[in-house]
Amino acid sequence: MRWFCRHWYEVGLVPAGVALVFLIVRWDDLSLFQRISTVNFIGIMLHQFEEYGFPGGAPVFLNKYMRGGTERYPLNQFSAMLVNVVIGYLCYLLPVFLPNIIWLGLAPILFGCVFQVMLHLVVFFVKFHHVYNSGLAAVLLIHLPCGFLYIHHAAVQGLLTGRTWLSTIIYMIVMIAFTVLFGQKLFSRKDSSYPFDEKEIEAGKRFARRMGINE
Repeated sequence: MRWFCRHWYEVGLVPAGVALVFLIVRWDDLSLFQRISTVNFIGIMLHQFEEYGFPGGAPVFLNKYMRGGTERYPLNQFSAMLVNVVIGYLCYLLPVFLPNIIWLGLAPILFGCVFQVMLHLVVFFVKFHHVYNSGLAAVLLIHLPCGFLYIHHAAVQGLLTGRTWLSTIIYMIVMIAFTVLFGQKLFSRKDSSYPFDEKEIEAGKRFARRMGINE
């Protein structure tokens, strides 16, 4: 368990690679929604690796420099792993296999092309006056284009009904509530036995220097 808590975002590159092979091999058999959702799943795996692996530093930076916490609070290795693995593998993979349930695919699409854009582009720029931060590349190169394509195709097909939007909003609220509840509440302990390790802490310090913060 401890090994996976430390390396889950590196492990995620494996299913991302499998999904890429699946996309190439089954391209002609997949609907456009399935293609977009598969790319979006690859995107969230790369996004997580960019935030936590290379260049990394996002969780420690958020803990220490944006929330006044430590290397183990409010996020820790276990809570970060739990939230990201559940959201990534469940919410982003289900639309690949259930493409006709539009709200199931639209929620993670909006999570990436709206919520993540606001966080990684707008919030960081307004607060720190720097553009790049860990996670932004995946947002702009993958999540944002996927969002435009998915929403445009759904609109052209007349699938964005009031019921679809309502279901999407409810599902997004559940996703965000799960993230907050399990990432910031239930498993958030100042004495957590799952602190981020030295390599992750050093990445957090590099992140801070990129944002113009010097300790």
